[in-house]
Amino acid sequence: MKLICFHLLIITILPNILFGQKHDTLSNVKVLAKKNSNVIANPTPVQILNTVDASKTNSLSVADALKYFAGVSVKDFGGIGGLKTVSVRSLGANHTGILFDGIALGNAQAGLIDLGKFSLDNIYQIELYNSGPSDILSTAKAYSYASVLFLKTSTASEKQDSINSLNLKLQGGSFGYFSPSLSIYKQFKKRLSLSINAQHQKANSEYPYISYENNYSRVKRTNSDIKGYRIESDAAFQPNAKNRISLKTFLYQSERGLPGAIVYYNTISNQRLNEREMFVQGVWKSTISTKSDLLFSTKYEQNKSYYLDPSYPNNVGKLENEFHQKEIYVSGVYSLKFDDNLKMSFATDAFKNTLVRTDIFADKFATPKRNSWLNNIAFQWKKKQFEFSGNLLYSIINEKVKIGESANNFHKFSDGIALSILPFYSIPFRTRIFYKHIFRAPTFNDLYYTNVGNTKLRPEFADQYNLGFTYEKQQLGILKQWSVTSDAYYNLVNDKILTAPRQNLFQWSVQNIGRVKIKGVDVALHGSLREWKNFQFNANATYTFQDAKDVADPYSTLYNSQLSYTPKHSGSGSFNVHYKQFQINYNLLFSSKRYKSGDQISENLLQSFTTNDISVSYSKKANKNVFKLIFEANNIFDTQYEIVKYYPMPLSSYRITFNISLKQNKNLSNEF
Repeated sequence: MKLICFHLLIITILPNILFGQKHDTLSNVKVLAKKNSNVIANPTPVQILNTVDASKTNSLSVADALKYFAGVSVKDFGGIGGLKTVSVRSLGANHTGILFDGIALGNAQAGLIDLGKFSLDNIYQIELYNSGPSDILSTAKAYSYASVLFLKTSTASEKQDSINSLNLKLQGGSFGYFSPSLSIYKQFKKRLSLSINAQHQKANSEYPYISYENNYSRVKRTNSDIKGYRIESDAAFQPNAKNRISLKTFLYQSERGLPGAIVYYNTISNQRLNEREMFVQGVWKSTISTKSDLLFSTKYEQNKSYYLDPSYPNNVGKLENEFHQKEIYVSGVYSLKFDDNLKMSFATDAFKNTLVRTDIFADKFATPKRNSWLNNIAFQWKKKQFEFSGNLLYSIINEKVKIGESANNFHKFSDGIALSILPFYSIPFRTRIFYKHIFRAPTFNDLYYTNVGNTKLRPEFADQYNLGFTYEKQQLGILKQWSVTSDAYYNLVNDKILTAPRQNLFQWSVQNIGRVKIKGVDVALHGSLREWKNFQFNANATYTFQDAKDVADPYSTLYNSQLSYTPKHSGSGSFNVHYKQFQINYNLLFSSKRYKSGDQISENLLQSFTTNDISVSYSKKANKNVFKLIFEANNIFDTQYEIVKYYPMPLSSYRITFNISLKQNKNLSNEF
């Protein structure tokens, strides 16, 4: 009934929004300004990496860039085409929502988003929020995660300094890596714009690693090749100053090998995985008045995955899995500003997920369908030295299957609150605190996967507590700017669902370890010096401490032991020197020892490691056109390490990038 009333309200006011009476007034003038970062002032922890800073980290994908965030753990199975998933504060990848230009990416089958497929070519900013989004005009789904990652692409609204632009990029390097990409932006008649970004990527990924079982000799990784392409297009239409409509299409397709675990001299693997992901999404944002805004979003997504093991020992001599999943998603958000201090919003999201299996072993597959409805109320209150925010989310999830028993339907309230305080006007020091109670539903694989699924699984619940402070200072001696953020947190997880790979990267096992306590500290430092004789210096550092313990069964050998693949100490550092057209970047990542799943014995140990990368770039500007050449050297000290047990990471490697960016100036006087 609430949804019906909400839609009736929109239908009533919609004609006035789009076709309201015209007035004989002067045309509006667009004022362009850079929005201040909310890293320091936000009541919940937030980390932001823009495209300029990301280019200094020797990163190919979003997953690579996230390794430099505090509290973030990236599972990387090695190679350019290896699966890469992200976990924040040891809560697991399923508790992190990935929003692509404001709309969540869906994967009801596994719940895991492979961030290795998202290139940085078309990303202008990455934002990671613990608890929830800072913008109150956000979808209900954005509030349904323990943390949320925003990937913001270089859409028409962000290219405000040019009418037309063309960007060509050619990249190549070790292990047969070759990747050309093209970006085009075009503006038509001031109100309509179009951008297209396309990339092709291939690599044999036959990288060397040190075989400890073969007299420490160098052995090449096999069956880790990848060939894929990605095409994105963005169209934006702004009929007037108060309305903006955008449409995004995305297509990604890849063929890759799945390298097996290196156990007892076995380096042979011939499993293959083909994937295709396609979605179309639209967003309409409308400013009804100075106090109220509307946001409508919709999306259609379909994914196909085909896995083949031609050596599987069964009566047909192979194992294949072919899955097709679809998602239909709609969302409406209304925000209202009551006064200068208080804002509130209501969001309602409805989406449907289906999963179909079509291979020769599909006759007994459940073929599940899931209907979800999320309703969220959020508020923000700001006054002088205080900022207080919160939300209440109501989730309804219903499931049906064609064969067998379906999982239980359920509905659940979830809530979160956050507070930020500036104790002294004269000192840029803030304290912040937040609490959030949230859950994640079992995925289709958790519930229905053959020989693995369990329809009796309960949702995984998480309670998050956070206490931190931020400090930022401008113009202090030789320092141009420096800042520090530090947060201590405590997470309590009940009915935790743990997934781990079995023979390969496509088949996973599921285990429920019941109860987990996570204590941690995240620290992030940033500093830059005043320019000196054309030299500019910048430095960043992060440190994470995590004590993540399994406390489910006091009689288990794993009781009070550290969660698998969770280091107690980890962090990153980067140093950048800029001199005229030259730039030198140095980056490092470190991790203390970890253990794989099972008893924490020497056979399951993963040693600590530190990797070091450097890059040198030269850029030449002519008007607004930029020509850039980059040389990158990764893991320069040939460190052999593993992020996942038995999946060795590459030794040293290199990449060379040539980039041409051509832009046409824009006449701002012709704006609305």
